Amino acid sequence: MKAKYIIGVALLAISGTASSQNLSSAYFLDGFAYGHELNPAKEYDRSGYFSLPFLPSNFNFTVRGNVGVEDFLLKNPNGKGLVSYLHPSVSIDDAMSNFHNNNKLLNDIRYDILSFGFHTKKAYHTVTIGLRTNFGFNMPYEIFEFSKNIENKDYDFGDMGTTAQAWVEAGYGYSRNVTEAIRVGGKFKFLVGAGYADIKMDGLRLDLSGDDRWIATANGTAEVGVKGFTWGPTETKEYSSKPGTYEQIDFDNVDVESPGIGGLGAALDLGVEWDMGKQGILDGMKLSMSLLDLGFIKWREVSTAHNNGDPFELKFDEIKIKDGEGTDIDDQFDKFDDQLSDLMSLQDGGTTKKARMLGATLNIAAEYTMPFYKHLKVGFLSTTRIQGVYSWNEERLAATVSPVKWFEISGNIGVGTLGFNTGWILNLHPKAFNLFVGMDYVLGKMTKQYVPLRSNANLCMGINFPLGKSRVK
Repeated sequence: MKAKYIIGVALLAISGTASSQNLSSAYFLDGFAYGHELNPAKEYDRSGYFSLPFLPSNFNFTVRGNVGVEDFLLKNPNGKGLVSYLHPSVSIDDAMSNFHNNNKLLNDIRYDILSFGFHTKKAYHTVTIGLRTNFGFNMPYEIFEFSKNIENKDYDFGDMGTTAQAWVEAGYGYSRNVTEAIRVGGKFKFLVGAGYADIKMDGLRLDLSGDDRWIATANGTAEVGVKGFTWGPTETKEYSSKPGTYEQIDFDNVDVESPGIGGLGAALDLGVEWDMGKQGILDGMKLSMSLLDLGFIKWREVSTAHNNGDPFELKFDEIKIKDGEGTDIDDQFDKFDDQLSDLMSLQDGGTTKKARMLGATLNIAAEYTMPFYKHLKVGFLSTTRIQGVYSWNEERLAATVSPVKWFEISGNIGVGTLGFNTGWILNLHPKAFNLFVGMDYVLGKMTKQYVPLRSNANLCMGINFPLGKSRVK
């Protein structure tokens, strides 16, 4: 099977399976059964709950990024319709104003297969089994600058690449009050890795200052942690720009023989809540903080590949146009293509074991119940994902109304690394069931072909079954 199909299918499958994302819009809901996944110190307002494997107990699909279709397709300055940012009618300043130092596209999905919680005399316990993944793609600003405005200068493109990781998670959570005002919680999670892929190009540079040649350097690496994955045999090729030969992976023979468990790992969620009213400081005010997914997976079989990182000369001869086939200009482009192949070629780096950290998430929040109407509260939530070049943060301001014990609705606005967004959640939890649906990112305008102009979109929904009466007075 060809490599482009294997890697493509693997990344799509990984990014479309399940992930670490939780619904931030639900952070301030007392009747949200999965509050422990946002902060393990949170206590559910019922005696407990349970979910069934064949029902969508907690499904969350999220796409987020700081670039979208609206950044590539702009209004035509000279007429009607849209043109790409590369169109001559779009100025360099207008085209480049839409891009960032690191242009990201991220995908998170979560699917809880089984989950339940219950109270004992002094504590609250939770058990969850689910599928999770995360996916990220990053391209630096200089790539778009180069595509729009090629000049005779030295380009430093920085780092670009893509990463994806998928695993199954089984977690046990425990929370309790240590004082009347302070509640703490933690969750231990056992992780079974399904697979991961990490492909990146570090230090890509192009020196275009020469009149008849360019100098290119790049350090390319690829890692695939899938059981039974092999690059296949290597092939020997001759350099097109200098004497000698090199070994290159034969991507036509990349294959997966027997997929299975790729690795094992563990992670912790930690959380704390402080009810300032119960300590006599400020009635109705709560502060909280949580750190989620602090852990790693140790991958057993990681197939690695890399290029040699040597500088390459991309030479340009004088072009003479001839009639018929085999013209000098055709030969020139063929030679240029061969030289780029030399630069980007990857050699088999063997198989190794590797531990990879998960993308951790930090939540810091404050909420205040209005003294004039106890069923209304406002909250502030700061969320930061810590994941190298794929990191992001956002701040949300939310208002939550619960006119009766079994009905909650919340709306919020947010701003951060990925731009402005709006979110909401509706949570119904009468005696027999708990049904919720919400979005952290409301889908905005779309093209006539129904393609979203922005890359931020989210949908979370689920159903579970409460146990006992509401604990809220």
